[in-house]
Amino acid sequence: MELIQIGENALKVTLTREDMERMRLAFDDLDYANAETRRVIWNILDEAKRTLGFTASRERLYIQAFSDMHGGCELFVRRTEEAEKVSLYRFCTLQLLLLACARLANCGFAEASRAYLGEGGAYFLLLYAEPVLFLAELGMLLPFREAFLAEHATPLCEDAVHALALLK
Repeated sequence: MELIQIGENALKVTLTREDMERMRLAFDDLDYANAETRRVIWNILDEAKRTLGFTASRERLYIQAFSDMHGGCELFVRRTEEAEKVSLYRFCTLQLLLLACARLANCGFAEASRAYLGEGGAYFLLLYAEPVLFLAELGMLLPFREAFLAEHATPLCEDAVHALALLK
């Protein structure tokens, strides 16, 4: 198991197939309503507290899980009081934007999205959804301000996740 803190409020957990077997956890059975899943999640969070100082006991959690091709999975855990409904990401290169869109499309992302070209060659991806934690590995989550995009960016396309995923 690998634990990586992503910013102040987020944690990435990578579980190998062996980790999953040891924890008696199957990706298809992950459901926070299930007592066994909750037990495993809290054991992982206890380890994150011991090793990284990441505490989640008093916070509301937003957890995303993605399987990998080797039988393991990645969990992204975010402490939050209220999940945002719009999220804006900044990418340094077009390649990172395309990779982000491809990963989102592969995960079945179905919400609306728009891409923008910003001043200085930056790219922006606006998602009409809660933040997607794994995107923090590729770009930077920004506070959404519509006026910022209107003033500093040019629209590239609608339904950006699906349109740009095809270019990857």
